[in-house]
Amino acid sequence: MKPRNIVLYFTVFMSITTYSQQLFKEHGKREYSDTLNIELLHKVCDNLKIKFSDVYIDKSHSINFKTDKTFFALQYNIKSTKDENIYTIKYLFANNLNGSIINQFNDDKSFSNKEAVQPSPSYILKNNIKFNDNTIGIGIITEEAVRSCATLYSQQKLSIISLTNNKIINLLDSYIIRKTNGMSNCSGNYEIEILEKSINLLKNKTNGLFVLSVTKMFTYKNVIEENLDKNIKGKNLVKNKTETEKLSFNGINYNFEKDDVLRFLK
Repeated sequence: MKPRNIVLYFTVFMSITTYSQQLFKEHGKREYSDTLNIELLHKVCDNLKIKFSDVYIDKSHSINFKTDKTFFALQYNIKSTKDENIYTIKYLFANNLNGSIINQFNDDKSFSNKEAVQPSPSYILKNNIKFNDNTIGIGIITEEAVRSCATLYSQQKLSIISLTNNKIINLLDSYIIRKTNGMSNCSGNYEIEILEKSINLLKNKTNGLFVLSVTKMFTYKNVIEENLDKNIKGKNLVKNKTETEKLSFNGINYNFEKDDVLRFLK
């Protein structure tokens, strides 16, 4: 093959596989929908037979979907006792005119406000995800974290849903995009590993939908503050590892093998 042909082949190959869209920015810079359609939510609650007062307004969000529908992620109370509140999360599409429910599903878990691990609100990505000309996805990021300075545990998951023929399709279900695990003495010393993933849509497709390209970045940190009085030497150890994988649409969803094992902390 002549050099010019090699260059042309490389250029064509790169144009085919070049990323077409980044699904979300890195942790701390992501853009979410910060709105909640209160007027429509009143109608939705009436149709769901849910008390409006049971909805956690500060932990619920909505986003317009096309021109005639709105998607809601609602956190609401389902049971109260003198000791705790039990709540769950509901996801639904509603008609913009009357709040009628087009389709809905609940989180498969309920939560207590007394549990050590608490879920965050379900954050809706501000930008929709275009998988092809007819399939538009909505990205939802959820997080669970331990409320402790000693236990450094948290986990974020991404789900992507779409609406086809007024039926919710779960394209990607609870895919881990960030995880932290470690311990701290709450005064400066800590050992932690952080898994951070970035996801891009590739231009090539499988079964009609774009392939997802995933980059996994593992970062291990071990920090010990110097203490001359106790003859403790300072330490600041950092290790990094990067891995990649691709997720392809199998005709039903983006299936993946669960791999939440960290690479440095065992």
